[in-house]
Amino acid sequence: MKDVAKTGWETRPLGEVCTLINGRAYKKPELLNDGPYPVLRVGNFFTNNHWYYSDLELDEDKYCDDGDLLYAWSASFGPRIWRGGKVIYHYHIWKVLPSDRVDRDFLYYFFDWDKELIKKEQGAGATMIHVSKGSMEARAFPLPPLDEQQRIAAILDEAFEGLARARAHAEANLKNARELFDEAEARLFRDISNESTETTLGELASFRNGLNYSRSSQGDEVKVVGVGDFQDNFLIPTDTLSVTRIDGKLSEDDKLLAGDILAVRSNGNRDLIGRTMLMPESEEPTSFSGFTIRIRLSSEDVFPEYVCSYLRTRIAREKLTAGGGGANISNLNQRILSSFPISYPDKDGQREALFRLERLREKSKRLLESASAKLNDIDDLRQSLLQKAFTGELT
Repeated sequence: MKDVAKTGWETRPLGEVCTLINGRAYKKPELLNDGPYPVLRVGNFFTNNHWYYSDLELDEDKYCDDGDLLYAWSASFGPRIWRGGKVIYHYHIWKVLPSDRVDRDFLYYFFDWDKELIKKEQGAGATMIHVSKGSMEARAFPLPPLDEQQRIAAILDEAFEGLARARAHAEANLKNARELFDEAEARLFRDISNESTETTLGELASFRNGLNYSRSSQGDEVKVVGVGDFQDNFLIPTDTLSVTRIDGKLSEDDKLLAGDILAVRSNGNRDLIGRTMLMPESEEPTSFSGFTIRIRLSSEDVFPEYVCSYLRTRIAREKLTAGGGGANISNLNQRILSSFPISYPDKDGQREALFRLERLREKSKRLLESASAKLNDIDDLRQSLLQKAFTGELT
């Protein structure tokens, strides 16, 4: 941390100016679907999307209330000022009690500024980064006079309100750009369907589930496409695929060929189910994981690019993943794919559709990049303001 040379500023260990109180340790059976007290966990620390409840005794120092400063020191990681009423908070969350020398909002902004740095310098854990209470209490804290803290916090409050409005506007533009592309894409395929052959995917293709393997597998080492490789890619990113050891030898049936379409079959995140990619030309043997399913066209009447493009549309994915009673399915299977309705024009019509889709994608990409750049600029400005605030340079 840069030394602060401003008049009246000190640098003190954080543990001297505030107290960190761990929340309640509890077991899963103690969590209820309903009960007298909501429970704040690290998993919903920033969202509150899903509450559990408990009838645990509400210990005096194991609950938080409106206005309390909290810090998740594991998983979610970072600070927030609580505005959700009285709740039990989990052991992996600290309630932070500032001394009379520290303004709560100033301390909150310090935590927000310092959170990535402390993870980098003192974070522990390979899969779930956490920071110990001792390392947090030893953290160097820039301590100006109390009235200066309040002045800085007030400036940041006003600046961040403006940035929040700017972020909301940029996020709305980003959402609108995606919706405009989805609507234009759906309209294109609706127009095509008026002059197309209607059939099912099973009449055009065959299907195969991917490989299952484990850490104990002792067979060939091959490139394997997993769910994490899909992202927003249209083509399978063959250059960046992980090499995985499978059971036995890789059979010809389990190799991906140029023109194969791969779909996410199963995943904990239901929004990913049905997402598709197209296999490009590749000289290296490549296979696909058991969480995916391969679609291999057997008809020469359709281009793989056309089928993959259609399956990627919002309207197609909604049809593909719609289960009984309107609930999304948790697994895609060969039966669902085989019966999936699809329409296609002649090859000239498919070429025209793909050309128009490419133009749509290029326009959408420019809009998305512009909105994303504005969001990045807002984030950079926010960090710059925090940097100035805690190095005594905010005027």
